[in-house]
Amino acid sequence: MKVDAEPDLQWQEALVVELTEAREAAVRIVGREPLGLRAVEPAPGQRWYLCAFDGPSFLCLDVRLRPEAEHGRIREVASGNLLIERAEGLIDSAELSYLAGAAGRLLAATAEPAEVTASLEAVAQRALEMAAWRESPQREVASVAALDTAIALHERFHRAYGHFVSVSQPLVEKQDELDPELVSGLRVFEEAAGRAGVGDSLARILGQIVEDCAEGAEQVLSSLVVQQRSRAGGS
Repeated sequence: MKVDAEPDLQWQEALVVELTEAREAAVRIVGREPLGLRAVEPAPGQRWYLCAFDGPSFLCLDVRLRPEAEHGRIREVASGNLLIERAEGLIDSAELSYLAGAAGRLLAATAEPAEVTASLEAVAQRALEMAAWRESPQREVASVAALDTAIALHERFHRAYGHFVSVSQPLVEKQDELDPELVSGLRVFEEAAGRAGVGDSLARILGQIVEDCAEGAEQVLSSLVVQQRSRAGGS
């Protein structure tokens, strides 16, 4: 366990140093503390720092901790950050963990065919995978590339739940004959699944909000606390 945790700890310590340096640079440039600051990676290996001040107003720092001058890049950074924030808001680790627990309680209450119990186990496993993604220290960086992993995990989660719904249909059809504890467990599990967001496609939802994120990025660009001039081709 220690071997697995050490790289994450080193990564977090390095990120703390980076964010501290970015915050200090923002204070030097603007003259006051930012209300918030986040490292943003629109693409792997490309990192900027988006600082929010009251107003609201914003400052985008490049990897050298200088105000980013290219407006197109600032749009990309701001839009990517907004998309990540929206995605993270859609993935509730507490609800996912609750769903996994509800699946466990349902498994303890049923002696149904192996196909049903296996499908429950799969849903629980996929839910915990999603929760682990959301709680990973890596979420401290707004990485657009990380969304590909989240979308793939959610698709597996969605398919696992769909399979459970299919194989458990006979239970629904004869629920009047089932033990009340089992019926109650099924209801709790289905309600938990709804709250965990398994019924819809994460990719589809994110696709619908891309335009909103682009509009939000324009608002960031129009509210720069330091009005950087755009280099040629950047506007």
